[in-house]
Amino acid sequence: MTISRRSLLAGVTLLQAQSPPSKQPNPIIIDAHCHAGHGQAMSAPWDTFNDPEVTLRHMAEAGIDRTIIFPIENPDYEKPNQEIAEICGRYPGKFIGFAKHDPEVEKGRIGAMLKHEVEQLRLRGLKLHKQPTREVLDAVAELGVPILYHPKRVANFHTIAPAYPQISFIMAHLGNYGSQDGFEHIAAIDAARRYPNVYVESSSVLEYKYLEMAAREVPEKLIFGSDGPDIDSRVELYKIRLLKLSPAQEGQVLGGTVRRWLPNGNI
Repeated sequence: MTISRRSLLAGVTLLQAQSPPSKQPNPIIIDAHCHAGHGQAMSAPWDTFNDPEVTLRHMAEAGIDRTIIFPIENPDYEKPNQEIAEICGRYPGKFIGFAKHDPEVEKGRIGAMLKHEVEQLRLRGLKLHKQPTREVLDAVAELGVPILYHPKRVANFHTIAPAYPQISFIMAHLGNYGSQDGFEHIAAIDAARRYPNVYVESSSVLEYKYLEMAAREVPEKLIFGSDGPDIDSRVELYKIRLLKLSPAQEGQVLGGTVRRWLPNGNI
């Protein structure tokens, strides 16, 4: 029996129509801001212990694949950073460890400590609450890791971002914890627009319109974070979903951008 070319092509087209569409793998979701381990500051309940098991439960329920963790408040951070490395080792494939340091209290020691923490403990970034000094910035630039920085004022970024363009700076809480000052959120969005190496992280933004503004104006610079475990990552992730970004943009916000600037980005 002879089959015409037209019939053959029609059959191929029919088979293609009947075949289920190939399913693209879901992007990896990374929570870029979470606390873990023990603290000695004792200034509030959240400064005593942040249980990684709570974070893991929230991750499982929300579908979060990886979470960046770092120490809570401590007088110094050599032992807390070691604890973070141990937690990462205890739960392989779940946590990405960042070191934390105090540029004032640990002055003169941070370079050597951070080198050990990145190269030996395999921590992959630095969390700061105080303005980074040249000592800190030089060490970070040499090691090629990002800085997640919770500034007192967004203006602090104007002195460091242009001076160290090789460092990725992530501004925690869209520049202002708990939306106490909306003008700081606007300034954070402006800084992310102005500097190629400045990103903004979404956690603990109470006035949702500012997250919508960031998603509208600098979607390529917005990064999902929760400030967990006390701030619930399930809720913070849902806030990102409500932005109704395109699939490509949402994928970048939820993990794609983090994977680009993390050392050894294949996580």
